Formats: sequence, structure tokens, C-alpha cells
Amino acid sequence: MNAMAQKHNSPTTRADMICLGAVFGAAGVKGAVRLKVFTEDIKSISEYGPVTVYGHDFPTGKQFAVKILHNVKGGLAVKLKGIDDRNMADSLKGAELFIDRSALPELGEDDGFYFDDLIGLMARNQSGDLFGKVEGVFNFGAGDIVEVNLSTEKGKRMYPFTDEVVPEVNIEAGYIVINRDAFEITETNEKG
Repeated sequence: MNAMAQKHNSPTTRADMICLGAVFGAAGVKGAVRLKVFTEDIKSISEYGPVTVYGHDFPTGKQFAVKILHNVKGGLAVKLKGIDDRNMADSLKGAELFIDRSALPELGEDDGFYFDDLIGLMARNQSGDLFGKVEGVFNFGAGDIVEVNLSTEKGKRMYPFTDEVVPEVNIEAGYIVINRDAFEITETNEKG
């Protein structure tokens, strides 16, 4: 897979914005926050300019300049300009940081895609039969996972986003291919 940025599915998601990370706590007493980053290059979060923060305190969004401080377990400690004490930082827990999609570098034809581009694609099995629609791409720490809302079965299913399980991504045609047999074999081996 050659995906350039990870996607975090969020109810706040807008077509013109990409989520770069989510605050999961305060870092120190001077207003820094602990940030789980959803980009492939963790340090790139400060390269896109100001971020828009959506959360409990900012339901319509508020822009902040970002400064990376250091690594922390699970992500980065970052300073959001204007957040100056631990209480303010704590109040941002669960808030998400977005940038305008236009701030991301343009991808060439051979450069891959953004995970955000997968949302809404149809999921096909290796025979070409449609069986669902991509609802999100996640990374909980053990690798990328694609979530599919099943149309031929009830519910949703998560598949590892690996070359073996997802051998084809066709953004232009609007689908991905999921080798459900490879996933079932992998899942059985892990249980046994």
C-alpha cells in the first residue's frame, strides 16, 4: 500500500478537511496537549500551517498554530498557541485537529492516495461482487484497518489494510478489492 496520510473517521469530518490527530490529554502544566497523530509522517503535523480544532469547547472549530514539543507514549506533545495552562489543555481531551485538504501536497499518479479518499468506495470481493461500502480507515496501534458497512450481510466488518487482504484500490473507478478468504485464514490462524 502506498497511502500518504491516515484517515480518522469522525462525525465532524467534512469533505474539504482532513483530521490530523486527536487530543488524548494534557502534557505538563503549561498548556501542552498529548496528541494521537493520524498522519504517516508524525512530524508533518506542524508543516501544514494552522489547524482547526473541533471539540467540546469549539463545536464550530477554532484555529490554532501548532508547535511540536517532543514525543510521548502514544503520540506527540504539542503546544497550541493560546492554550496556556493544564486546565485548558485537559478541557480539549477528545478534540480533533483538522486542516484544509488543499493544504496537503498534491499527489502524482504514482504517489498513492490519502486514506480519506477511501471513504465511500464500494468494497468488492475478488470475484468482483459488491459486498459493502468503506466507512472508515483506522489505526489503533497494530496497523491500518479498513471498516466496511456490509450490504450483503448485517453490520460492519473491519479488515487489515494490507496488500494481502486489500490487493487493489481503484479510486477513479470507486472501489477497493478485499480478499475476504485471506482475511478469514489470517483470523483463524490467530485464534488457533
